[in-house]
Amino acid sequence: MRNLISILITVFTLCLSCKAQDQKPVISVLGMMHLHNPGADEVNMDLGNIHSDKRQAELKELIGLIAKFKPTKIAIESSLGDTLWSQTYYTKYLNGVLEKEISKKDKWRLSSETVQISYPLAKQMGHDKLYPIDTHTEFDTAPVIAYAEQNNQQVQLAEFKGLISSMKKDVESISKGSVLDIVRFANSEDFDKNYNQKFYLKHLVSFGKGDNYIGADVVAKWYFRNLKIFTNLNRIVTPNDRILVVYGAGHKDILVDLIKDRADWEYYDINTLLHFKE
Repeated sequence: MRNLISILITVFTLCLSCKAQDQKPVISVLGMMHLHNPGADEVNMDLGNIHSDKRQAELKELIGLIAKFKPTKIAIESSLGDTLWSQTYYTKYLNGVLEKEISKKDKWRLSSETVQISYPLAKQMGHDKLYPIDTHTEFDTAPVIAYAEQNNQQVQLAEFKGLISSMKKDVESISKGSVLDIVRFANSEDFDKNYNQKFYLKHLVSFGKGDNYIGADVVAKWYFRNLKIFTNLNRIVTPNDRILVVYGAGHKDILVDLIKDRADWEYYDINTLLHFKE
């Protein structure tokens, strides 16, 4: 009997060990149209006063949905190594003194998704910090447009400008909806196909002739930036993690592809929660 009990205990211990080894981190990405409209993107959204009672109620609704993911870590679009937004200001937020003690030069970022979404979500989850994973790479389409104008690529240029014009109209229209409507739009498959993929993989790569790859060079820089962001994400992942990446929607398509390609990670589609019905 003692031998049988010993065998059962050994088998049970081995099963627990195997289960621990099979544990995969779960990663989700929340794509955002920047709430603070920094003007850094090709197309930017104006949501009006994000601090209004109406917008704050909408943000609360959104946070209530994504909180169901129960992240153990929240990764934000702040430069790698940053402690100001990932720790210092977050601590002030927890203590209720952020608006009073934030630097004047940083006040404009009180409207950002970091403060309006990541901070309250992290507080709700009991986190003591956030995780900055961003890195910057030069991204400039002006030389591409100049090249097209000088090298008889007016057709490609007209199509590219037409896409941007269409994007601006759609963004202006959707900005009149609720925060949840906007975030659903930014995380939709249609957004990735009709904007992200067309912008980079249909239009930008069409610029250049012969051994000139001016459009592809810009796309390569964008992919390189996202690969470095992914690398920074990789550095904070542990087997038991549930990590929510809160990032500009333009990054999401590439980041999701990279995350899905990791066989030892599990990708969780945030749309499951954005469309959650009680």
